[in-house]
Amino acid sequence: MSAYVEKGHGLLLVAVCGGLFCMPFMMAGVSAVLPLLGEELHATARELGLIGAAYALGLAMFQLGGGSMGDIWGYRRVFLWGAALFALTGAAQGFVPSVDLLLPLRFLQGVGGAILNACGLALLASAAPEGRRAVYLGFSSASISAGVACGPAVAGILADSLGWRWLFWGNALLALAVLCLMNFFVQFERRPTPDRAFDWKGCSLYGLGMTALTCGASLLADRPLPAWGLLAAFGVLLAAFCLYEWSAKAPLLDLRLLGRSKIFALSALASLVNYASLSGLVVFFSLYLHYGLGMSVREAGFFLALQSAVQVLATPLAARLCLKVKPGWVSGIGVFLCGQGVLAATLLRLDSSIWLFVAVQSLLGIGISFFAMPNTTIMFGSAGPDHVGQASGLNGAVRTGGQLFNLVLITLTMSFFLHGQSVRRETVDSFMSAMHLDLKIFGLLNTLALICILVRYHIFRKVRSAA
Repeated sequence: MSAYVEKGHGLLLVAVCGGLFCMPFMMAGVSAVLPLLGEELHATARELGLIGAAYALGLAMFQLGGGSMGDIWGYRRVFLWGAALFALTGAAQGFVPSVDLLLPLRFLQGVGGAILNACGLALLASAAPEGRRAVYLGFSSASISAGVACGPAVAGILADSLGWRWLFWGNALLALAVLCLMNFFVQFERRPTPDRAFDWKGCSLYGLGMTALTCGASLLADRPLPAWGLLAAFGVLLAAFCLYEWSAKAPLLDLRLLGRSKIFALSALASLVNYASLSGLVVFFSLYLHYGLGMSVREAGFFLALQSAVQVLATPLAARLCLKVKPGWVSGIGVFLCGQGVLAATLLRLDSSIWLFVAVQSLLGIGISFFAMPNTTIMFGSAGPDHVGQASGLNGAVRTGGQLFNLVLITLTMSFFLHGQSVRRETVDSFMSAMHLDLKIFGLLNTLALICILVRYHIFRKVRSAA
């Protein structure tokens, strides 16, 4: 892969990929140490759930804003702001005496992570030489997958040996190293456009909408009435955001770009739908391994990390394929393999061989690596150089939106089949029924994503023929 990297871009790749590793690592790692954290801080089950929701809310609210800030003030400069916020709030979380102080810090760290993600991807897309963008984005995709894979294992080791607080301090040190590397050794910067005003009104509408969606999704199981009210509010705020952005002079998200470039719009839609069909599988698989197959938490964590490990290993192959054939073909193969993984998962039973689960995880890992990076490459290419930040922000936003849709769907089906009971050995049959129903719905969503890819290919062929 190093043969495809422009001379002088090595430290840029290290800095950006280090930042992109930190963001999912803190989400996956904190989830692994929640029991220990809850015991020491005397947190309720509800408060433990809010710890993850607060971080997700920060990510959801500022994906678009982070990309737009990078377009205006420069991706490197705003990346440094995000890294500083991520490191400071992460270090502070290691000192908190209560959950009340932890929650706002988790939210602010999510904001920093969103800025890191949006501007980091935009930096790589802007720096990549002609024809090599897929390689640069391949490194970023592998870093994100590595963060997901390493989070639970490293968190468990740190918690056992030094205590859970070292998870926050260690990650803060890594973010500080990224900050120093970018600040002192990386000079690349896209020319900013400071004459363009930041869309604070649009950012506020979008932030309120994502707050309503995140809170509504998290409350759906326990308090359905206010949850549905919040989800309805999300619909209203999303409509208001779109109406405002359509007429704004300097929009947070240029909706006219979606109309002008059907390839960009279809790529974004394919990403939204595909992540909506895959994001919640880890929830089902974790419960299946623990309650269905009787594995310990550590054993289940090993098998759950397999998918991300396969993604890391398959991403360089996907990048090389993008250089030899069109990224659209590679992303289509990725969506197909994801669908095969979901189809294979419908065969999982309480007496299934563990090798079937390994096959499912492997198919999904290869499929996601083949889809995510080529599809992102196409989004950046079709958006144009003036909208790289917005394309990066939208890429993160649709991913988060797909995850939240998935959360709502899983919550509804689990509530229906388990009648408000928790998953345990006595209710595992009802859980399996809910899982199989959702897997069939995920399969239909995957088919819709594949249709988006095929329509995009048809449009691309028409454009090439016309040219």
